[in-house]
Amino acid sequence: MKKPFIRAIVLGLIFVFVFYAFQILQGLYLTMNYVPDIVETYESDDYLQHNVTFGYVSSPVWRTLEILVLMLLGIIVYYAGRILRKKK
Repeated sequence: MKKPFIRAIVLGLIFVFVFYAFQILQGLYLTMNYVPDIVETYESDDYLQHNVTFGYVSSPVWRTLEILVLMLLGIIVYYAGRILRKKK
């Protein structure tokens, strides 16, 4: 009983790692391929000022919840795979 649970936790941690690695790579790609448009710069200026004024505060509770949900998803995938493998 202990070994499958540890494997499920490891798979959950792999899900968390892959998720954050994908977000980092996506951010690098978007940063490297960003081309500013001088003509339409002032059209988005008003929107950016409103966005910055109200701001966005990330709570540690949401970050922790995100990690726990990703780990739970990994555990569910692991046990679903075990059940499907036993039915064959």
